Amino acid sequence: GFWGGEGKGADAAPQVMEAFEQEERKPKPNPQLLFSDVYREMPPHLRRQRAALERHLQHYGEHYPLEHFEK
Repeated sequence: GFWGGEGKGADAAPQVMEAFEQEERKPKPNPQLLFSDVYREMPPHLRRQRAALERHLQHYGEHYPLEHFEK
């Protein structure tokens, strides 16, 4: 297979894994982008979902790795 130690893909595996690990160390995008990055004007159902997420994180934010996300 491609990653199985045969062919030209085997040589790329360490480079791909290193690139993946480098990206994983970067801060994740702000969760608010889930709501603001698609529509020019946010539909009402997404405004409600965004408000629900904000309330949830206010109450339970300590249970999430929010320090790994951009502010």
